[in-house]
Amino acid sequence: MTSSTAGSDVPALEISNLNVWFGTSHRSSKGQESHAVKALNLKVMPGERVGLVGESGCGKTTTILSAMGLLPSTASVSGEVLLNGVDIISGGESGMASHRWREIAMVFQGAMSAFNPVKTIGWQIIEALRIHNVVGEKQSTSRAIELLGLVGLKPNVLDLYPHQLSGGMKQRAMIAMAIACEPKVLLADEPTTALDVVIQDQILNLLTSLTEELNLALVLVTHDLGVVAQSCDRAAVMLGGQIVEEGAIEKLWKNPSHEYTRKLFNSTPDLASALEKRKSSGSEKKATLLEVRDLSVKYENSHPTTDSRKLAVDGVNFDVRAGELVALVGESGCGKTTTVQAIMGMVDIQAGEIRVSGEDTVRLRPSARKQLRRSMQLIYQDPYEALDVRFRVKDTVEEPLVIHGIGGNRASRLQLIIEALEEVGLTPASAFLNRFPHELSGGQRQRVAIAASIVLRPKVLLADEPVSMLDVTLRSGVLDLLDRLRSAHDMGILMVTHDLSTAIEHADRILVMRDGKIEEEGTSNAILNSPRSSYTRLLLDSVPSPNPDSKRGLVQKNLVS
Repeated sequence: MTSSTAGSDVPALEISNLNVWFGTSHRSSKGQESHAVKALNLKVMPGERVGLVGESGCGKTTTILSAMGLLPSTASVSGEVLLNGVDIISGGESGMASHRWREIAMVFQGAMSAFNPVKTIGWQIIEALRIHNVVGEKQSTSRAIELLGLVGLKPNVLDLYPHQLSGGMKQRAMIAMAIACEPKVLLADEPTTALDVVIQDQILNLLTSLTEELNLALVLVTHDLGVVAQSCDRAAVMLGGQIVEEGAIEKLWKNPSHEYTRKLFNSTPDLASALEKRKSSGSEKKATLLEVRDLSVKYENSHPTTDSRKLAVDGVNFDVRAGELVALVGESGCGKTTTVQAIMGMVDIQAGEIRVSGEDTVRLRPSARKQLRRSMQLIYQDPYEALDVRFRVKDTVEEPLVIHGIGGNRASRLQLIIEALEEVGLTPASAFLNRFPHELSGGQRQRVAIAASIVLRPKVLLADEPVSMLDVTLRSGVLDLLDRLRSAHDMGILMVTHDLSTAIEHADRILVMRDGKIEEEGTSNAILNSPRSSYTRLLLDSVPSPNPDSKRGLVQKNLVS
């Protein structure tokens, strides 16, 4: 607990009996509206950190958007949002405007989309200061530099555009903008979702220190109980628009009263139990399917935050055997996805060899490369962008069969489609064949994408962060599916991930990548218990645990480039 909560018995933020409905803008159409938030109550004291936890669609983001007065016109709201005892939403937008950013501010989930892409970071921070008359024009630049320093960014960031910053730098800049007007309440909506574990650890440490230094009340919205357990005092668990359980992190961990809370804790990755859950495929004696030797790929463009003289992938060597799952782990920008793209022939390579079942794929003719795609398929990171919104499920899974001329007539192809859908757990397949992507959940979309990848019965499957966009309760289902597929079909899987706990639980071997090179390679047991590299130890220390008694390792500044 922060010591700053003592000395004040008035909550910095109190949400009382909040209800939110979505539907048409006509009040006469109440019957068509959905009740997204139901009689919600939440209090946060000055300097306190409270996690608002739950799966996608439970109402977390709707709740904090309500508190900011940022819901669309199709939303109807009742209840109170009190700042130091004053209701700020009763007067509508005219009443809310004077409180927003000055007293209550928000860190949005997508830092890139939250910034204006054609304005510098400095311009956008200074604009916020001037609009709200926080400082005079002469002091605005020095105040902006001070804010950047507070979140660990250098003054030169003022002159950079959003696209010139890494994900972690953008998120820090977004936090700097949010605290520019010295609010008393900060709402953070999934602030670490798209970040790797090392940057996530830095952002969580930053938010923790800011609450203590500035006496901020923080509401941290997330689906990851590990993040909450390592950075918050209390948690409120949401399900179906309601808070079903609330309390101190220690209490929820040791004695949850609601079955859903227990389910969230059990689904949250944890290094301590990862090895116990892992199932070995016993593939060490099987044939090598994918060989990568001395692979090098150059950066395609110069970039202010990268050194264009370095290689994006620099002399990488590894292999994947039949029935084996190999995890490629590392921070964002280390070269993981570029390695996968090089294997698929999507980017040019400068040097090296790539062999699939002994065949050199680098120098293949276009006609032969089409045949290669049949034996090697890719699962993309984002299930919301991987599927064509115009295609029904059956069309998505059928397309690879049509392209490669497999399955004969339409009736024969339909049988292959049904088999693929059943195999990925979409049963009965008949219930999904005619659905469009918008009619599927995130987990169902990813399963459709996997079905489209395996319908050709490839030898090698490349999975680029296949679960990073999914809720924790959906991740285990998709990862267990990959386990079953490689065992059932002797498929070799190369999985790109920044989550070491996921890698340790599911992979036979782990490749730790840094700055385009393989820093360390070993079995899951060796990586967890006997890491040789200081960077591997950094990654391990940065993984948040759902157990609040497991103190999160502090990032060593000399190890972070």
